[in-house]
Amino acid sequence: ALIKYGDVDLIIHLGDYVRDAEYIRALTGKKVYSVKGNCDFSGAKQELLLRIGGKSILALHGHRQGVKDSLLALGLYAAEKGADIVLFGHTHVPIEDFYDNVIMYNPGSLGEPRGRKPSLGIVTIEDGGIRIKSGTV
Repeated sequence: ALIKYGDVDLIIHLGDYVRDAEYIRALTGKKVYSVKGNCDFSGAKQELLLRIGGKSILALHGHRQGVKDSLLALGLYAAEKGADIVLFGHTHVPIEDFYDNVIMYNPGSLGEPRGRKPSLGIVTIEDGGIRIKSGTV
C-alpha cells in the first residue's frame, strides 16, 4: 500500500492495532494521525478533529457510534462536531454515505478486510472540495 499509494501528505489510521500507525510513521517519516479502536488498549485518543485545507475532518473508529447497526448516530455526532467529513473504521468494510452535509467514509481495512480485498482510501482536499478515492492492494 505504501509503495502504490505512498505519495500523500499525511496518513490517518482509524483504529484497531494502533501500533501499526507508529510503525507506518517510523517507516515513512510522514505525519501519521491515529485513533484508538475497540481492539486497542493504548493511550491513543478516541477521536481527532482535524482542520485541513479549510475542511473539518473527524476521525474515529466508530464502535461507540454503533456503525455496525446504523450510520445515523455517526452522522448526528459528526454534524454536531461541525465536521465536513467523518472517517471511521470498525466494520472493516468500505462505506461511503452522507448525513445532511457530512460525508461519512470508511475506507475498509488493509489488515483484516471482511469479504473483500484489502482496501484504503485517499481523501483529497483542494479548491474548497473533498474528493474520495478508494484503493485496493
